[in-house]
Amino acid sequence: MKYIFFLILLATATISCKKEVVATPNVTSKISQDSMVNNIHEKWKFTVAVSNPSTSSKLNNWENWRNYVNELTIMPNAGLRNLIHKSNALVERSAVLKTDIPEMYNRPETKARFSLLETHIQNLNMQLELEPLNVKEINTLLLNIQKSTNSIINQFNEFEIKSKIPKESGEDQLIQPIDTIKRATLNALPQE
Repeated sequence: MKYIFFLILLATATISCKKEVVATPNVTSKISQDSMVNNIHEKWKFTVAVSNPSTSSKLNNWENWRNYVNELTIMPNAGLRNLIHKSNALVERSAVLKTDIPEMYNRPETKARFSLLETHIQNLNMQLELEPLNVKEINTLLLNIQKSTNSIINQFNEFEIKSKIPKESGEDQLIQPIDTIKRATLNALPQE
């Protein structure tokens, strides 16, 4: 009986001593978040420079590329919601890029670079949604987006340079896939 009385007394003591947690706004957390957003906003500087005139003319005719470059290079207003909105728009623009690549650039190398760019942009979008912001990771992703965009442009320039190299005589025949059945002679086929 003593043990039951002791347990009831202990239970009432722990219930009555429970503290209520009062939610108070954390001013230092808000200041820290604002400073992180300002740091990210300062690093949001993208440049897209195309030095090859033939590449530049093809890219100017490619509407989805122009939309992506415009979305990327226009800096958003300072604020977390603006950065998130901008990253959402970049996700949409980068997803559309792979759908209508110009014929000359539509190769596996280009598609791989677009996939990498899309991954970096999606990671940026995800990082901006997290609490607290990981400024170091976000700044790294901003640099990677710039590098991926430059890599795509360099690949386009390489395609342009390779297209201007003259072909030697007979090179077209070597490039065509070899069809052994068409080239086989009748005498070479086994007789039944």
